[in-house]
Amino acid sequence: MQLSFDQIIALAPDPSSAKSGKELATVSKWGLRCSSDKALWGHCQGSGKLPYQTQVDLQNLAFKCNCPSRKFPCKHGLGLLLLYSREPKAFTLTEEPDWVSDWLNKRNEKGLTKSEQESKPVDAEAQAKRAGARAKKVADGMDDLQNWLRDLIRNGLINLPERAYEYWQNPARRMVDAQAPGMASMLKSLGNINYFQETWKPEVLSQLAKIYLVSEGYKHIDSLPDELTQEVRNQLGFTQSKEELMSQPGVADTWLVLARTLEEDDQLTIERNWLYGLETNRFALVLQFYVNRQVPEFNLVPGTSMEGELVFYKGLLSMRALIRQQVKIGSFATPVGLESLSRTLEYFSEIIIQNPFYDWVPLMMDNVRLCHSSGLYFLTDPHGDAIRIKTTEAKAIKLLAVTGGKPFKIFVLTSGETVIPMAAWVGENFIALS
Repeated sequence: MQLSFDQIIALAPDPSSAKSGKELATVSKWGLRCSSDKALWGHCQGSGKLPYQTQVDLQNLAFKCNCPSRKFPCKHGLGLLLLYSREPKAFTLTEEPDWVSDWLNKRNEKGLTKSEQESKPVDAEAQAKRAGARAKKVADGMDDLQNWLRDLIRNGLINLPERAYEYWQNPARRMVDAQAPGMASMLKSLGNINYFQETWKPEVLSQLAKIYLVSEGYKHIDSLPDELTQEVRNQLGFTQSKEELMSQPGVADTWLVLARTLEEDDQLTIERNWLYGLETNRFALVLQFYVNRQVPEFNLVPGTSMEGELVFYKGLLSMRALIRQQVKIGSFATPVGLESLSRTLEYFSEIIIQNPFYDWVPLMMDNVRLCHSSGLYFLTDPHGDAIRIKTTEAKAIKLLAVTGGKPFKIFVLTSGETVIPMAAWVGENFIALS
């Protein structure tokens, strides 16, 4: 596995760690520099008598260091990997010593133990009782929500820009009380719309329509097909058992890591990773949750690939997945994209017909250009068709700078009316945009 400088810096927990890691990426800082096909390891002299022992797992990207830092990866791990990416010949190719091989073996054993764990016995009667109580709470909540929606429509939407953010929080709190956290998130998103732009009206109507569709779906949930039933439950925030999911058949492939976004919610970090299977031509969304400076279970770096097996959640054309097995991290490849905007919209329609609850659909577009007009940015195809980009000015300028007005390939999330750029290829060069 060979990561680029930018990909390694993206692993840093904060800017100061990135800066310190760069400073340690010199041969003179490391008294021992060794590598194998599985790992890197080295000695970096600190303030103490003995040097710090630093290790990097190259197959399933991970770090270990005996320095006192609470950051992960620490500056020593970053520095060692940065040095290897810049000067691989500065490392002696040899077998791992015991202190490195023991760590690698423990990591492998831990993965096997975790995958083979049996779930604890479940009290079926108590579980059914809890499920019934929640179902009633959610049903009552959907009735209250539909009454609120009718009042909202009856009073009109024109004054919504004058409403305070708190206006959307009250019904959202009621949905939390009704044990429908997914619906609460949909309501909160109405408060995040930019009401100073003309586009607020269709955005509000689209979200209100989805809210009504989900609430109406739950009222008829007993008569829906199994997959649609599960999808409505997914939208409302019903969780699926990880143990049950892991018992399903998996999908093995070489998965390209296309994009990663981080969202901070109080002390919780929500990491969203978009993957694409080279053989299956299937997109996957892998979520990881961790608090404070916890280490994510998998280090997924945009611009790399992962040979492994995913298990997909139940639902309509589900894209959310869990990683069952990560065999190794490898080099990247360039996937094929859609050749025109008209084909892009056809593909979007095909997905929405199968699952009308998707807000954004992932796809790749070939041979597009970035254009700027009247303060807005657009992607245009060779036929002159265009679609507006939804992004920050800084990210749009970055994309314009790296593409130089030339055709390029791009990975986006699209609503059918706009696209969010997540990654791009200029020639064979991959550029992370998320």
